[in-house]
This record gives sequence, C-alpha cells and structure tokens, in this order.
Amino acid sequence: MNKIYDKLLLVVAVLLLAGGVFLYLQKSAQAPSMGAPVDVTPADNPYAPETVPTSESTEASWPEAVGNPSRPEWVYDVFTPPKIYIDEEGNFTQEGWKPEPPKAPFGVYLAEITRKPYRIQFEGYIEEDRDDASKTLLLLFNEETQQQVRARPGDKKPGAEFEVLDFDIRRIRDDDNNIDVVARATLLDQRSGEEVVLVHGERRYDSGVTVLIRSREHPDFEKVLTQAPVEFEGPEAKYTLLEINLEESSVTVEKQGTGEEESETRTLRVGSGNASPAPKPSPSLESNQEEQDNAFELMFQ
Repeated sequence: MNKIYDKLLLVVAVLLLAGGVFLYLQKSAQAPSMGAPVDVTPADNPYAPETVPTSESTEASWPEAVGNPSRPEWVYDVFTPPKIYIDEEGNFTQEGWKPEPPKAPFGVYLAEITRKPYRIQFEGYIEEDRDDASKTLLLLFNEETQQQVRARPGDKKPGAEFEVLDFDIRRIRDDDNNIDVVARATLLDQRSGEEVVLVHGERRYDSGVTVLIRSREHPDFEKVLTQAPVEFEGPEAKYTLLEINLEESSVTVEKQGTGEEESETRTLRVGSGNASPAPKPSPSLESNQEEQDNAFELMFQ
C-alpha cells in the first residue's frame, strides 16, 4: 500500500509542475520585450524643447540705516533688529543700563588708640586691722621702673616721687544685700604737686590720648594725633578728626568733599575692619537681563 501512495503523490507532483510551467510560458509570451522601444509621447501634446533663459547679474543699492519713526533714536541696520534694553524702572530704552561706578574707598582706618597710664598704679592692699586703715599695707606699682612699691598711709617715697596722704575702704551694700568694697588711696604727686586718687581695680590714665591713623591703600601712610577736632592731610584727600571716644575705642573722622565727591563721615573702630565696604551689585541687574531676554523671545515668537 505504501508504494501505491508514493506513486500517486509522485504523479500529482509531476502534474502540478507541468501546469506551472505551462502558465509561465503563457505569461511570458504576452509580456513586451524589454529591449523594444516605448513611445511615451502623448497623442494630444507633442514634445517641444524649452529654451533656458540666461541670467544677468545686477548690482543692488541698499538703503541707509533707518530707524523707528516713533522712536527715531533707535537706529539699526538692514536685517538687524534694534537693540532694546530695559532700564531700572522697567521701561524700554535704546541704551543699556549700567550700574553706578563704585565709590572711592574712605582711604584711612583707625590702627590704634592708646592712653598713657599714670605712672603709679594701685594693685592691692593688705589689711592688718579692719578698724584702723592707717595700718593697711598698700601694694603700688611704678610704671616707669616696672617695680612694685609698698607703702602705708603717711609714707613718703622719694624714689617714686609720691606721698600717701590717705587711704579708706568703703563697703557699699546694694538692694540685693550684696556688698561692694571700694578701696581708695590718695597720693600727693611730688613731681606735679597734684593730689591723685587711685581706686583699687581701676587703671588710671593720664589725660592725654594717642590716635594712630593708617591707610590700607597706601601702607606707608601714618598719622599720629593727640587731640580733636583737628584737620590732617590724608594720602589722597583731607580729613578732620571730629571726636575721640575712649569708652568705645573709636574715633569720628570726616573725609572732606572734592569737586566730584561729597564729604563723608565715618566712625572708625580698632580691629573692626575700617576699610570701605565693597559696593554691592544691584539686585535689579540680573533681573533686568532676564526681562530683556523674555522681551525678545516674545517679539520673535
């Protein structure tokens, strides 16, 4: 049986192959030959060649730069949009906004303010009898010789040129029942002939004061002043020392104005950085640039 089926399948395959070859030959006979010429000319519109025109070069005469009739100051070239800026107030302008130039530095600063201490200082005391202040031993210090001097009330010290005239201790009670002890020694300055009161715990100074003025812009400049008010010549301007504040270790200085700059007054302190502060950039500069960019984007959208 298997052999009969195989023969039948073979016969069917041969018949299919023969039919396919017959159909292929039929189609090939009907198709036009590839080498034969084809007539593409329409019957109602015969082909006619067109003449190509020759181009002639011409010279252009461009007009001069023109402006906006409503804003004649906005001049711009052909094919170039006008440059429009926004000023500080948000208005359109033909000129770009620029921040003000930085102010000139103040020019001077307070380098040092010193007071000359009195030549005798009251450092301490030793009480031998609380009821008798005359028996108290005073511990004094000679600033000139840098040595300690011990004396009792009534003693004279020719080497240090002073005499102890009096000594007293006051015990002051405040509202909170705290006791504040104030010890005072009265000396006769044999050099000046004046009576001097020294308080324990307080450093006494002479009446004089020394102010040292310098300049960061000119390191060689230095000015020593001992009183106020007084005028002095700075490295690039004239100044006036108006006031000396010993409690705050500061001075008030006026920089006199010139034809281009107005006068300026500052309080200078030791160690607080007296250099003129750097000018801060205007906060509107960056925002103005953003507004300009946004404006141009809207114009060309």
